[in-house]
Amino acid sequence: MTYTPQVSIKSAGRDVPQDSIGRILFMFLWPAIWYTFLIYGVAARAIPEGATVPTWMMLSIVVLGPGAEMLVGLIGLRNEGYALRLATLRERIRWRWPKGRRAWTLAVVVLVLAMAGSEWMGAFHAKLAHTPGFIPPDWWPALSDPRVEAESMADIFPDVEMQGNYLFVLMYTFISVVFNIFGEGIYYHGYLLPRMRGAFGRWDWVANGVLFMLKHVYQRWLYPGILVGSLAFAFAAGPMGSLPLSMLFHWIGNDLFAMIYMIGAVLGLV
Repeated sequence: MTYTPQVSIKSAGRDVPQDSIGRILFMFLWPAIWYTFLIYGVAARAIPEGATVPTWMMLSIVVLGPGAEMLVGLIGLRNEGYALRLATLRERIRWRWPKGRRAWTLAVVVLVLAMAGSEWMGAFHAKLAHTPGFIPPDWWPALSDPRVEAESMADIFPDVEMQGNYLFVLMYTFISVVFNIFGEGIYYHGYLLPRMRGAFGRWDWVANGVLFMLKHVYQRWLYPGILVGSLAFAFAAGPMGSLPLSMLFHWIGNDLFAMIYMIGAVLGLV
C-alpha cells in the first residue's frame, strides 16, 4: 500500500527552512543532554538511599523536559515568521486530521502494528535491562523499569494514595497531555520534521524516528519499543501529514492503558 504525502516543504505559501544534518543532530542532542542532566544530575542526587524516584520529582521532569522542547519549538516557529496562533500555524505544523476512509484505514493499521510491535519488544527490554551499559538505576520508577513486575498502582506510585484521588489523576493527565504529548509533538514533529526533508528526502520521517529513539539515551533499555513507537509517530506526522494523529498515537502508546488502571485504582476497583 502506498500513500501520497499531503504536505511538501512549502507551507502556507512559503518555503519551510531546511536544516543541515549537523543542525538536525544538534536539535536532537541538546534535549538528550537536558533530560540526562535533569534525571541523573539533579533528581538522582535527591533520592534517599534505597528509595525510588518520588512521584512529584518524576512529574517535575515531565514538565521541565518536554516543556523546554515545546518552548524551543514555539520559538523556532516564531522565528520563521509565524504568529503563535493555531489559525496561522495550521499548515506549517500539519494540524489536520486524515481525510477519507483510506487514510483512516491506514492510520488504524499503523496503530495496530505499532502496538503489536511495542508489545513484542517487551522481551528485548527485559534482556537489555540486564545487559551492562543498559541496566536501569535501582531508583528508576517501576512504570518504565522492565525488571519490575508492577502488580498494582501502588507499585508504580508507591508514595501516592490512589483511591479517591481524582485530583492526582487530573494533574497527571494534564501534565502528560500538555507537556509530554503536545510538547514533544510540537518540537519533533510539528517544528523539526518538516525541516528535515532537505537533508533526508522522502525518508525524513525514518530519520526523525531513529533520532527520536536515540535521544532517549537516558532510558536506553527501552530502545526497541521506543523505535517502533517513534516511527509510527513520525509516519503519522510526515507521510500522512497529520500532527494530531501523531499525538493521538503517542498518547495511546504512553498513557491510555495507564489511565485505565489509574481510574480503576481511584475507584477502588484494582
